[in-house]
Amino acid sequence: MKKKLWIPAAAVVTALVLTACFKNDDDVAQCTPNTLAQDQHVIDSFINENGYDYLTYNSTYYVYTGVTGAGTGSTPKADSLIAFKYSIRLMNGTTLGTSDTISTYGSQPLRLSDLQSTEPILYNAFQGIGESGSIRVIAPSSLYSYTSLIYGGGCKQQTSADGTIVIPAYSQLIYDFTLTKVEENN
Repeated sequence: MKKKLWIPAAAVVTALVLTACFKNDDDVAQCTPNTLAQDQHVIDSFINENGYDYLTYNSTYYVYTGVTGAGTGSTPKADSLIAFKYSIRLMNGTTLGTSDTISTYGSQPLRLSDLQSTEPILYNAFQGIGESGSIRVIAPSSLYSYTSLIYGGGCKQQTSADGTIVIPAYSQLIYDFTLTKVEENN
């Protein structure tokens, strides 16, 4: 009688082991990005909780933008030479990185108009502030790699090309940009 129980028990155990070995990769949870609506709900709640009522949703670029400081210097024109710096942080306050002052476009001095095709969000925002002015941009996680500077975290952890910035999955990112120089191009 003991031998009769051994054979069915061994068969069941073998079947379970083989089932585990042949597990289909489709059974593994896939990366599902947030929808823009999900991200907007998170960001809207964050804005309300922190009193950031100066931030508005920009439906052209799918980000929230707002002026945090008007600046005291000249407002740039399209051909003005400019320089700016920025910091990136998570909504929990963790700083992910900061930039050195960006003042060149390739090997040439940076003109405001250079941002028109590469960073249209900054191009438009910088026209509304003066030198020493600042803007804030909140990028939803669903906006991964929309432009070279402004992107969200996506549904997978992201690491910058140089390995210095690690963005956790599903992270909305806060960028603070400061216009450090405005100079008329002669």
